[in-house]
Amino acid sequence: MCPHWFHDLHAHLVASTANARYVEFFIDDQVLNFRRLIDTQLKHKDGYLSLPKTPGLGFDFDEKAVKRYALAPAKPWTVMR
Repeated sequence: MCPHWFHDLHAHLVASTANARYVEFFIDDQVLNFRRLIDTQLKHKDGYLSLPKTPGLGFDFDEKAVKRYALAPAKPWTVMR
């Protein structure tokens, strides 16, 4: 198994799966722009990723970034007549 694209989640999956060997990792945020929304990035060295030692996935959302990239305020549903 070799998961594709979302290394912030898939690194944990690969580490816990016996038949997984590789994680697709994007070093910048040009392809995986989700990295702009979180406060912590996975550490990498010599082709290896290090899993965070904090609980959960090891990241939280950066509230300023979420607001920056959010769409205009949500509007209630309207009925067209």
